[in-house]
Amino acid sequence: MSSEKVYIYPSLGGSFSMQRYLNGVIKGVEANQISYEVVEPKSKGLKAKYLDYPLLAIKRRKKDGKHLIISERYAYLIPFVGKKSMVVCHDLHSLYDQAKTPFIHQKIYRFFLKKMFKSEKVVCVSEHTKSDLKRLIPRFLNHPNLQVVHNGVEDFWIINQPVKINNPLLTELFNQKRVLLSVGTDAWYKNNQWSLRFLAGLNEEFHLLRVGDFCLENSKLIESLNLNSRITRLERISDSELKFCYQNAEALLFPSISEGFGWPALEAALNGCMVISNGAGATQEVFGKTSDLIGLDRAKEILKNEMGKAKAPEFLSWREQVQQLIA
Repeated sequence: MSSEKVYIYPSLGGSFSMQRYLNGVIKGVEANQISYEVVEPKSKGLKAKYLDYPLLAIKRRKKDGKHLIISERYAYLIPFVGKKSMVVCHDLHSLYDQAKTPFIHQKIYRFFLKKMFKSEKVVCVSEHTKSDLKRLIPRFLNHPNLQVVHNGVEDFWIINQPVKINNPLLTELFNQKRVLLSVGTDAWYKNNQWSLRFLAGLNEEFHLLRVGDFCLENSKLIESLNLNSRITRLERISDSELKFCYQNAEALLFPSISEGFGWPALEAALNGCMVISNGAGATQEVFGKTSDLIGLDRAKEILKNEMGKAKAPEFLSWREQVQQLIA
């Protein structure tokens, strides 16, 4: 393990998952007693991203150390950080035909990926993402240092102890209903319309707890299926509350048709929650084998007969993953 200082370049104003990835990397470098600095402009908006951020990178390029850019969308920083650069690529869903990404946005994204090719090391968070990268951007077939390092797991999700919370809404819901859980964004590849139609086909003892929003299209589907009274929506909850949900839910509905990594499925399984998923994208990869998952076509039978059992996949801590990440 190198003792060089690591300069970490986070995603500015990023999503919850990007912030979590950053926090995990920080925990990993601290656990390995590696000196680090999170490089982040104090300003906001386009000025921060395209002026102040490059200037901060330039000031650090002559210092000893490695430069870790934690999202492919910031690979434009590569020319400014110089050598010993690493970029993490999470997924390429923006380039899928189903995403219907506007042409100009695709061009910008491809520009970022073109810059990423110049990085000394490119790290994909799964073999699925690596495969997509080589398929959609063929030049990466010839990248000299293209690796896969899965996301790490925080100790909090591994500790197998019942969680107690002070949230009457959640505790009453789990006491009164058989709760199915849905966690994450409502991007097209999450396939959340399957979960809604699945719920509609179950009897009313089942209730869906949705942690995250619904897009307009799925909100309309909820109306048409008359499901409003059978769904509880929460935008944000604490990690302790989410862990409580995993520990007490009947199952996590995870019908994604693609995943760059798929944290919710891993978290749920580590906390004894059955995962209903076909294992698309990186999900099967993270679990090792799809027999540890309940396929979508078997879900209704399993829930009806209460036959399902959660199987926890193998995992690695952030300490171990950061060792690979910055090696």
